[in-house]
Amino acid sequence: MNATIAAAGPETIAGETPAPTRARALHPAAVFAILLVVAVALRFDTFGDPNLHGDEVFYHTVGIAMHHGAVPYVDVWDRKPFGLFVLFWLIAAFSEAPLAYQIAATLFAAGTAWCIAAMARSWTGAQGALLAGVVYLLWLAPLQGFGGQSPVFYNLFIAGAALLVWRALPALREGRVPRSVLLAMLVAGAGITLKTTALFEAAFLGLLGIWTLWRAGVAPRRLSQTAVTWAAIGAAPALAIALGYAAIGHWPEYWHAMVTSNLDKQPHLLTSLVRGKFMALALAPVALLAILGLARQERDGRRFTLLWLAAGIVGLVAVPNFYLHYAIPLLVPLCLAASAFLSRGVLGIGAVIALAVFGFQITSPFQYGHAAQSRAAIERLAQGVREHVGSGPLLLYDAPPQLYRLTGQPMATPLVFPTHLSHDIERDTSHLSTLGETKRVLALRPGAVVMAHPLRNGPVNEQTHRRVLAYVGENCRLVDMVRTPERQRTDTIAVWGDCRR
Repeated sequence: MNATIAAAGPETIAGETPAPTRARALHPAAVFAILLVVAVALRFDTFGDPNLHGDEVFYHTVGIAMHHGAVPYVDVWDRKPFGLFVLFWLIAAFSEAPLAYQIAATLFAAGTAWCIAAMARSWTGAQGALLAGVVYLLWLAPLQGFGGQSPVFYNLFIAGAALLVWRALPALREGRVPRSVLLAMLVAGAGITLKTTALFEAAFLGLLGIWTLWRAGVAPRRLSQTAVTWAAIGAAPALAIALGYAAIGHWPEYWHAMVTSNLDKQPHLLTSLVRGKFMALALAPVALLAILGLARQERDGRRFTLLWLAAGIVGLVAVPNFYLHYAIPLLVPLCLAASAFLSRGVLGIGAVIALAVFGFQITSPFQYGHAAQSRAAIERLAQGVREHVGSGPLLLYDAPPQLYRLTGQPMATPLVFPTHLSHDIERDTSHLSTLGETKRVLALRPGAVVMAHPLRNGPVNEQTHRRVLAYVGENCRLVDMVRTPERQRTDTIAVWGDCRR
């Protein structure tokens, strides 16, 4: 294969009819370099921000805590898969600064954009392929992907696996199974350990491969053996983690976090519907480009893209909370679908410019003072705790979780994530009683309590909220009220200190 083909994409649709004459191709390394520059430019103003979004701040906090012996689901609880925490643990091995995970997220985003360009180059010109990757990078921020949200990381695993399967389709049509397909199953399986709903996209890739072999006339026995082998390879990372927890005696906590808690958590219907509406609106501009692109896309590419998109939608509705960042996995097939339209010379370039201008109105990439404001607010909160916590402990109730680390205070409860004690939807979804944990921590007589004012997520868990308010009202002094920015919102966080022992 010619090494100068853009993004290392095959020159034809999975080995079929050659595409029309195209613009001079770029070397794959040049494509990645361009996309990396775009990613850095779009994300540079977030670098060093310690409070971009509560989710990634929590992952970062857990990754650091693991270096000090914390075991996810036991010492600090969440329902996110273990692989995500391992990733942040690995990043924290290089540096505990937020900048470390933000640089890693930038590299992952650029890598995913490169995979999009590589696949798109199979059916469109160099311009369309490159711009499809650029659109992915542009539209991450409006979907809360400006930092280290989990889809920013696991999208690379799924996109990489999809690229491997796409390139293997000519061999699969001949009844051959390249080793690259086995690698694709392993990579997709690793993606599932970062986000469970990636299972649906991984399953799509495996089923597509099996269906292609069946169409090629592969014998049923060999076909079933292949399917079992692929499924085993894909499941291997998750099975290894599960066996690890069983080996250390914490299988019940692991099972509850991965399975029971997800079944127990009931979405708040009205809230989910509102979020779903905003998600649809946020996706609409890229979806429009995708529709325009699908009309020009070649048959095999269109079928591949639509099936992938369908798998992503199934994963989205499987957990119908509809937070904006849950839509990030859909960006990959949508940008892939848009590539054929984006190849249309000035029209394609103009569409990307218009998308950028619109996107910058939602989330500007030029907020260069924001990170400094965020650092100042978090340091002010930490200073307030350090000066007024006394002998401790510290209770964070709907408050930035990094304050435990920044103040040198131990985590008072495994329910560290800001909503786990305060949000009614999260009531008793862990293996611990939410009310029981609140009572237990308050019985320790916290020296300081930090909580949002008002609480940031409704409906509020009134059982726990009333008790925390009663405790600070009877025992503590209001030390500070700090306007604390995240990327897309600013909240007031109260520090209650000098609490009576």
